[in-house]
Amino acid sequence: MTAGRASRYERSARFWLHAYPRRWRDRHGEEALALLLDLDDASGADDAHAGIGAREAWGLVRAGWALRWREHPPFGRWLLYRAFDVRLPARYWWWVADDIHGPLYPWRVTLGSLGTALAVFYGWPVLSHVLFSNDVTRPEPWYAAVWCAVSLGTGFVFRRSHVARAWRKHVLLGNIPVEPPDPPRAAAG
Repeated sequence: MTAGRASRYERSARFWLHAYPRRWRDRHGEEALALLLDLDDASGADDAHAGIGAREAWGLVRAGWALRWREHPPFGRWLLYRAFDVRLPARYWWWVADDIHGPLYPWRVTLGSLGTALAVFYGWPVLSHVLFSNDVTRPEPWYAAVWCAVSLGTGFVFRRSHVARAWRKHVLLGNIPVEPPDPPRAAAG
């Protein structure tokens, strides 16, 4: 097998392994990659520009998303977690840990607070009128635009603190049994 083919196949396999959760890839990714490379060597295909095949890729994606789905909380609990930051039961703690360390977590928190602020700004006049018969005027659109810009800016500036706070609340105080890192392998000698 040529070096170019090995690197292309390996890059392709690594790409399709992203269907699995990061925690799984950190623990089993190299083993899965070695298995895929061994299977490719055993197939004996001679195409120098081939990546992983469509059938293999579909199998990896299907298995990775099945693992993600098995660990995912049911819709009601997920909605409470997303909307109100409610702790999930122990069964879903690893999913929460993966969610917090996901690349989009700080932006979800920022957009959630932004959505709440806009709902208060534009929902309060309606709610006040319905409940109390008060005639409260809606804020000016420029005020909402400034609020959105400030909210997005602070979300960007404080994104690390959002992750740290969630980690303390859901993981450290939630008593997730954080696994120790794999022990270093002793050098044979």
